[in-house]
Amino acid sequence: MRDQFHRLLLLLLLSLLSFVSITQAKSVIEPCSSSDSCNSLLSYLLPWDSKLSEIASRFQVNISDILASNSMDPTMPSSASQIIPAKSLVKVPILCPCVDGIRRSLSTTYTVKAADTMDLISEGYGGLVSANQIRSVNGGKGAGYGQSLVIPLPCTCFGNTNNGATAVYMSYVVQRGESLGSIGARYRTTVTDLAAVNGLGQLVIDPGDILAIPIPACSSANLKWYNESLIVANGSYALTANDCIRCSCTPTHLNLQCSPSGIMVACNRLQCKASHLFIGDVVVTKTHAGCNITTCVYRGHGGRKIFRSLVNSSRVQCSGNCHRAREIHPFRSFLQL
Repeated sequence: MRDQFHRLLLLLLLSLLSFVSITQAKSVIEPCSSSDSCNSLLSYLLPWDSKLSEIASRFQVNISDILASNSMDPTMPSSASQIIPAKSLVKVPILCPCVDGIRRSLSTTYTVKAADTMDLISEGYGGLVSANQIRSVNGGKGAGYGQSLVIPLPCTCFGNTNNGATAVYMSYVVQRGESLGSIGARYRTTVTDLAAVNGLGQLVIDPGDILAIPIPACSSANLKWYNESLIVANGSYALTANDCIRCSCTPTHLNLQCSPSGIMVACNRLQCKASHLFIGDVVVTKTHAGCNITTCVYRGHGGRKIFRSLVNSSRVQCSGNCHRAREIHPFRSFLQL
């Protein structure tokens, strides 16, 4: 009887192991044929407490770009040494090229440390890449001490559009207990949209699956900028004009709002000609018919030269008296990640 119990237990264990071995995480693969690239995002769930500088080093991106993608204050002192707690979600920006006919990033490398395993290396990247994927792209090599491994990271472009609107795509690792509905609610999209983007025949996802999530974005396409184009994901900002200008995309509307970044001291031509307004400043003057609005707007840059101009408009319904203002977009803190 005891032997029979052990045999049944062994069969059950083997069945579970075989099920695990054939069950693989799902992810969308975007075919491509051109040599262009796009800006993409990784939703990185920190496996352990990490400094911002460590995250930047892990993915080989600039600290300032991580700050921008997460709408953190670029002027904050000692931001590189700030410790972000484990299980925080950090958006990591990456360039998404076309490699061998599909979209993926191969620009990140990792130097194997003592006691490293492929599984441990995979864990360090928050499940965005599996041990088998790392092994495969590196010719089946193991995790030999001192070896440099290419880390294949998921990314998608889809023309930076979603249902005709501008979007930036983020690769997101599904966690236990999550559904398409809960993920859609978090990122302001629908189950139908997520299923369509990811080619899901059934509305079922499993922990470890990697979804491409369309994040609404702001574009400079219709702003008549000189020799410059920007696409900024909602809830992020981008530094441009040699870091003199910060252009934000806020949840309230999908229009780029540009103003001086405050992080560079040698920034010239920030004031609109024949006015006292600087880029991003707005003056509202009340009239008998409503109000007149004058805005100093950013128009792109060439080299060290920053282009700007005054834009006048009017409204029928206005509140308050004459005033001057600059739209303020609050930064997030590390505790809000």
